[in-house]
Amino acid sequence: MTHDDSATTVAATYFDAWLAGDFARLRSVLADHVTFAGPMGQAKGADECLRGLEGLAKIITGLEIGQVFTAGSDDVLTWYEMATRVADPVPVANWMHIEDGKITRIRAAFDPRGILAGS
Repeated sequence: MTHDDSATTVAATYFDAWLAGDFARLRSVLADHVTFAGPMGQAKGADECLRGLEGLAKIITGLEIGQVFTAGSDDVLTWYEMATRVADPVPVANWMHIEDGKITRIRAAFDPRGILAGS
């Protein structure tokens, strides 16, 4: 996942680090006050957000990025397939807001039923 502008570079770092299990690098792109909201939970602050991502990483076997969309210079929407050990691949829409090179807001939308049933 490579793009020219800084917001998409930050988003690419997030996904690459998450998939690699490099949580120090992932933490480096999260603002201290980042918020997350998705179908399996919410998080406030970088440490809480990171704990959630670490937990989900335990069942992820791959991410296949389908499309990356930008709105202005601060918003990135990534459409991807999330493969897991517990369910069939799940299509996900992930919307990030980025300020000063840090992710300040993450919103994820997907159907969690397969993951919840398999975990």
